[in-house]
Amino acid sequence: MYAKKFELKLSNQERSLMAQCAGYARFVYNYGLSMVNGTSAMTKVNKRGQKVSLSYALRILEAKKVFTNYVKKQSEYAMKTRESFRLDNFSCPVLLSEYTI
Repeated sequence: MYAKKFELKLSNQERSLMAQCAGYARFVYNYGLSMVNGTSAMTKVNKRGQKVSLSYALRILEAKKVFTNYVKKQSEYAMKTRESFRLDNFSCPVLLSEYTI
């Protein structure tokens, strides 16, 4: 078996866009990680009325909801809305796979 190596020949504009997308994905991952680690005491009430702590997967999904509905709309992060929402959707499953290993 052998591997093929490809090199992208990007213009300066495409190179800067790739760097912005990579930086934004790293920002989303780190922000989500800090939210998940900070919410270790989150609980929910189950059908029996007992308080149950949320699993990592549910905490990650809640962090994703908070990020997309609240954080991205703040003026502090207004520059981040230009990047694609697909990067948000990509970073959360990567974070989820880190916890399920």
